[in-house]
Amino acid sequence: MNDYLSKPFSESIQILKNNKTYILSIVALAILYVLPIVLANTHYIDDLNRTVAGYNWDHDGRFVSSKIMHLLSFQKEVVYSLYPFSNMISAVILALSGFIISYSVGVRNKLMLFIGSFLLLTCPFLLEILLYRFDCIPISLSILSIAVPFLFYNNKKIFFAVSVISVFLCLGLYQTSALSYCIILCFLLLKEVWNNQFKTAIMSLLIASSAFIIGFFSYKIVLKWLDLNLLQDRRADFIFTDDNFKMLLEERFYSMLDLVKLLMLSSYRFVFYILLFFSVLSIVIYFKNNFKALFNKSLLIKVSITLVLIFCILIFMAGVNMFVYEPRWVPRAMIGWAVGIYGLYFAISLNSNYKNIMAVISFIPFIYYSFLMSSQLAIYLKNQDDFSDYIINLLSPKLFEHGKPKVIINGVNKTAHRNITINFSTMPLIYQLAPIYENNGWGWGIIRLNKFDNISSEYIGGQERLDVLAKMKEFPIIDQNVYYTLRIKDGIAIVDFDKNE
Repeated sequence: MNDYLSKPFSESIQILKNNKTYILSIVALAILYVLPIVLANTHYIDDLNRTVAGYNWDHDGRFVSSKIMHLLSFQKEVVYSLYPFSNMISAVILALSGFIISYSVGVRNKLMLFIGSFLLLTCPFLLEILLYRFDCIPISLSILSIAVPFLFYNNKKIFFAVSVISVFLCLGLYQTSALSYCIILCFLLLKEVWNNQFKTAIMSLLIASSAFIIGFFSYKIVLKWLDLNLLQDRRADFIFTDDNFKMLLEERFYSMLDLVKLLMLSSYRFVFYILLFFSVLSIVIYFKNNFKALFNKSLLIKVSITLVLIFCILIFMAGVNMFVYEPRWVPRAMIGWAVGIYGLYFAISLNSNYKNIMAVISFIPFIYYSFLMSSQLAIYLKNQDDFSDYIINLLSPKLFEHGKPKVIINGVNKTAHRNITINFSTMPLIYQLAPIYENNGWGWGIIRLNKFDNISSEYIGGQERLDVLAKMKEFPIIDQNVYYTLRIKDGIAIVDFDKNE
C-alpha cells in the first residue's frame, strides 16, 4: 500500500528534478513579465478603497475569493493585498494554467509547452488582472481551477468529479472565468472528432456538460445557504427571456467589438496577423501531408462538427457579458479571448515537421509585444499617479482652510505630460487599462483625491451632483491655475477641470 502511494509521488519529484531548469525558466520569465507593474507601485481602481477598508468579495457572490484571501491574510475581518508577492504569484499561476491547457490537449514538445505557458499570461487584456493587488490571486486561481480538470480528461470518473468541484470553485472565485472551461472542452472535442473518436466525443460532452451544470447549481445553492448581502444590480440576471433579446444581444456584441478594436487598432494587429498566417499555413500543410487519411466519407461530418464547435468557441470567448443585463466590458472580462487564442497555437502544433520554426517566428513577436505593453502600461500608471498626487498637493492647502469638505469633480483631469507618447493612435488599450480617475461623477475620482484623508469621504452623486453643478457659478473661486478651478461654498468643494468654461 505504501509503495502504491509513494511511487507516483516519487515519480513526480523525479520529473521536477529532471526539469528544474525548464520550470525555473518559466517561473522567472513570468515574474519578469509582471515586474514593471510591481515596480510602478500604484493602486488600481478597487485597490484604492480596499486598501483602506479591507473588505472582501462576498457582495459579488465570490465567497471562495473571500475565504482564501482572509486565510492568506491571517485576518478574519479584513483582507490584505500581499503586494508585491500577490502580483508575482498570480503571474506564475497564469503561466501554470497556460501550461496545463497546452499539456491537456496533447502538446508534449518542450518548446511548444514553454510557449503555451506564456500565451495565457501575456494576453494584453489580462494585464488588468495583474494590476490588482487584492484581486489578482483569486482571479488567477479561478482560471487555474477550470484548467485542472482536463489533466484527468482520459479518466472520465475523475474528470467528472474534479470538474464539478472546479466549476464550483471557479464561480466562487470569479464567475467570468467559468465559460473558459467550455472553450478547453471544445478543443478536446475537436481533437477527438478528427481522431475518429465520435462516441468518445459524445460521452465527453455529456460528462462535461453534466459536471458544469451540477457545479453551477451547487454554487447557487451554497450562495443561497450563505445568505450573502449581494449587490442589488442585474449583473447576474440573464436577458434570454427579454422581449428585446435580439437588440440587447446586438448591443453587447458591438460593445465587445469596441474593446477588441482597441487592441487590434494598435500595432498589435501586425503580430496577430503573423500568428494567424502561420496557423492557417500549418493547417494547410497538415491537410496536404495527411490527404489520404483525412479525405474520406466522414470528412463532411468532421468539417460540420468543427464549424459548430468553432462557433461555440467564439460565443464562449465573448463570455457571460453577452447574456446579462449589466455587462462589464472591461479587459479582465476577456479571459475567454485569452483561452480562445490557443486555437491558433494548437493549429501550429499540428505541423510535425516545421512547428518549432513556425512557433519561434510567430510567437516571439506576439509574446514580446505583451512584454512591451506591460512596461509601457506600468510607466503610464506611474506617471499618471504622480500627476494625480501633484494635483492633490496643490488642492490640499486650500481645502484644509475649509475643514474637510465634500468634493464634486467637474470635467476630466489632464493626462500626465510624460504620457503623451502613449495615446489612442499608439496603444489605445492602455486608455482602457489605465483610466483617469478624476473624471466627472466617477466615484473612484473622489476616492483617489482622498488618498491622504484630506477630504470628506462622503460621495455626492446622481441628481444631487447635477443640482450643485447647476449652481456652480454661485460658488466663489478659491483657487485657479492651468489645471483646475476650485470653488468652495457651504462645505462643498467643486474641482472644475473643464477649462473651456
